[in-house]
Amino acid sequence: MEYKTLEKFEYLCSQDSPPACQSHCPLQVEAAAVTAQVASGHANEARKTLERHMPLAGLCGWLCEGPCMDHCLRKELGGPINLPLIERQAIRTGRASKPFPLPGTKHKAVLIGSALSALVCAQALAIKGHRVVVYHAGPIGAGLNDLPEEHLPKEALTEAVGVLRALKVEFRDTENPETDPLPSLEKLLEEYSGVFLALDDTWLSQLNLGLEPGGLAADPITRGTTRDKLFLGPGPGEKLRVEAMSAGKKAAGSMDRLFQGVNPATAREKESVGPTRLVVDLSDKPALPAAKLADPWNPTQAEAHAEAARCLSCTCLSCLPPCPLLRSRKGYPKKYAREFYNNIITAFGVRHSNRHINSCAECGLCGQICPNGADMGAFVHLARVDMVANSHMPASAHEFALEDQEYSNSPAVSFLRHPPGRDVSEWLFFPGCQLLGGYPTETLKTYRHLNESLGGRVGLWSGCCGAPGRWSGRRKLTGRTVDNIKNSWTQMGKPTIVLACPSCALFFKAELPEIPTQGLWPTLEPLPLPEGFQSSVEPLVIHDPCAGRLDLDGQAAVRSIMAKIGQQLIEPAMSGRQTLCCGYGGLASEASPEMGREYALERTSSSPGPILAWCSVCRDRFLALDHPSLHPLDLLFPPADLNSRLNGKPPGLSARRQGRDGFRREALSAIWRENLPKEAAMPLNIDIPGTVLDDMESRRILVADVTEVLEIAKKDGPVFVNPETGRRIANHRPRQVTFWVEYDERQDGSFLVHRAWCHRMTVPGVPGEGAESPASLEGFARTGGRV
Repeated sequence: MEYKTLEKFEYLCSQDSPPACQSHCPLQVEAAAVTAQVASGHANEARKTLERHMPLAGLCGWLCEGPCMDHCLRKELGGPINLPLIERQAIRTGRASKPFPLPGTKHKAVLIGSALSALVCAQALAIKGHRVVVYHAGPIGAGLNDLPEEHLPKEALTEAVGVLRALKVEFRDTENPETDPLPSLEKLLEEYSGVFLALDDTWLSQLNLGLEPGGLAADPITRGTTRDKLFLGPGPGEKLRVEAMSAGKKAAGSMDRLFQGVNPATAREKESVGPTRLVVDLSDKPALPAAKLADPWNPTQAEAHAEAARCLSCTCLSCLPPCPLLRSRKGYPKKYAREFYNNIITAFGVRHSNRHINSCAECGLCGQICPNGADMGAFVHLARVDMVANSHMPASAHEFALEDQEYSNSPAVSFLRHPPGRDVSEWLFFPGCQLLGGYPTETLKTYRHLNESLGGRVGLWSGCCGAPGRWSGRRKLTGRTVDNIKNSWTQMGKPTIVLACPSCALFFKAELPEIPTQGLWPTLEPLPLPEGFQSSVEPLVIHDPCAGRLDLDGQAAVRSIMAKIGQQLIEPAMSGRQTLCCGYGGLASEASPEMGREYALERTSSSPGPILAWCSVCRDRFLALDHPSLHPLDLLFPPADLNSRLNGKPPGLSARRQGRDGFRREALSAIWRENLPKEAAMPLNIDIPGTVLDDMESRRILVADVTEVLEIAKKDGPVFVNPETGRRIANHRPRQVTFWVEYDERQDGSFLVHRAWCHRMTVPGVPGEGAESPASLEGFARTGGRV
């Protein structure tokens, strides 16, 4: 992955952008942090936060006029936060930090004038270890001594001057006969490393500094001029005291860079005042008016805390609440993208983020919620592709799903036929592997209905589109699948493909845009309803699959069909473009079953009743959580007992294999009248208790895998025997996985399985089929086998 890809994504995620109050603050004060600390009674921490951005905070905190208030998002919700009041509270009650200047340098700066900008500049330079000389006329702090006591306590200025003297700032009063007269500007520029003119000090207007006309213009960020080493304080248009503070701070930063041989304009992007990119959702924020204060300059502690508590603590983070992956750690898309990028470029050591990368469902919800379209799933997909290409992503997390894809496209279950009695297809029905596995009977009825309603011009194609290969980032495998689909489509005369699976539809759109497709539901919607349809007595919560979040035609067609059969639907809060994911997308549930469960729980926990999901995988995953769920085909082609389907158990992995195989046999024999060889009988009588079968499902072990182990054990072993229990343990490695089975062999020759587990790895030196073809490669050898 190129670094610019990371930069583009990071730019989309605006969470790191400062809130409006901070972006419009000349000093870039972290207002949200200060208010939060004051509200919680942590005055010392609030003052430390203030001091990080505001030099001489004990003085400046009293003088800030709060231009941020004009941009506070609370402005229309009860009035802006009175940040100057909160800053004064932090200064009044917080403990001042002890300054720790850096070691002294050889550089010496001279500041002309002792107004606010000069005092700030002097502190910022002295703390960096530079020598500072301040020329002034009369009392230090020009103009500040005239402020009312309640607006600026006299001790605040006295303490600020004391801090500067402690930092060894040298003050030279030109009205004192013992002080040398002020040298000319040319001499100052020659003698000192940098010169700062505090233009907010009216004394400077009386001086003849020898500046050429127009020479007082300063760069708004560096405060530099066309004269080398000359920096200026606030100009005529900068009338606020906080702007004077900013001018002094920026000038000090520029001089420090200059002294180090660095361009003063380097790394100053964040110092500009202006709009922020941060977008904050205020739709659920109640209005909260500020309390009326008896004395705004001297509020009680309770009043200050209450005002600080009104702060909205502006953040974006709108993508976090509905996504269990994003909220599983203390982060957000921009932070995760940087973490994933670092994981990708790691040359040596452990790549700790592999599991996190594989736990993303690539569902696109975050991109739909984000005001800038930052889609974490799209970034994760690029990361997976890169890591696979560089052999940094082991296939173990996705291996079963990839083998299942290969099996679904193998001659054992895949087939392609024109309509019965025809040698051309106008449409080609492609149900997808998951619908075939879970709904073989309903899928066959759907095909019959389509073909009859469309004049016998619909062919049938059984197979897998290749979404698992694409989700896992395996481009070579995806490329082979795409080529096979193109060849088959061309062989069938290039018909329009009717897709029943939303994930298949996304795959075709991304990888095969040249093939004309249409969804099953828009195809069914204008056709007559099948006979015997049925509606559920109770309303159903309609669930749009994540793969169909942009399929507006599919969403509308499903709802229209349900209205025609009289089914009442409930629209959930998150649907359509912002629908939730069941956790199967991106193979998230394969790599991280616990995270996959959290995805599904997002929908079931927020659904007030049974769910109607027009994706078969979604429906089955909800059923696995014991949440009543149906698929539209359950209503169009209902079973004898709809309630048993509503509250049933989803088909397991082995049952899905059997479903695909059974669909092929039934379709080819019943519709195309083909004679197929009889299905071989199971050679062994094997008893697998339900709890053991559930455990096998979680470990992605098929009944066929256990059968193969026991067949080999019965023939020639090797078999381990536990002398205490008499139980036997056998293993077999047919490919990049070793299966283990603990069992009893009964007297009648049958087997009772107690436990099964597997290791998806290659152990060096241990023989076995597939040892020469590690699963970390793009290809997978398992393309057939007994169900």
